[in-house]
Amino acid sequence: MQPRSQAELERQLEQRWAQVQDGTLSLQQAFGTLEDWVTQLGERKAFLHPNLKQWMWYDKLHDEWVFAGCGIGEAILVAVGRLGGVKKLPQPEPVAGWLVYKDGQELQGPLRIEELRIKLDTQQVPKDILIWSPRATDWLSVVDKKGQEIILANGAVG
Repeated sequence: MQPRSQAELERQLEQRWAQVQDGTLSLQQAFGTLEDWVTQLGERKAFLHPNLKQWMWYDKLHDEWVFAGCGIGEAILVAVGRLGGVKKLPQPEPVAGWLVYKDGQELQGPLRIEELRIKLDTQQVPKDILIWSPRATDWLSVVDKKGQEIILANGAVG
């Protein structure tokens, strides 16, 4: 099974809470086990706590989950090597339309996908940047641009 992304887990949590509120599912049916809400982001594990609606990072050294400092729709979780962090969104909303990019050692963003396309078109950023999207689970690179679309591929090293 392919790892689930931050955006996918957040969307699923919203749907499950709606099903609990309308009586379609019980809390246990809706939220299952901890593993149902864990995703691998780069070299880090993140957990979306279904009751608190908060993200947590796994602290391998202390063998515990620690709060990431953001809830659903508040920030993009980013993994750079073994480090995990967040880039806060300007306002709370679904994370799927946002991204962060790495130009050299600098993390830029968050910005919308359309904003990145414009920056690429106007050569404000080089094509060899690394992109982190909450719809993916690892760094992406720009493979091609076709009209209004940016074609991304995984396998980049962040």
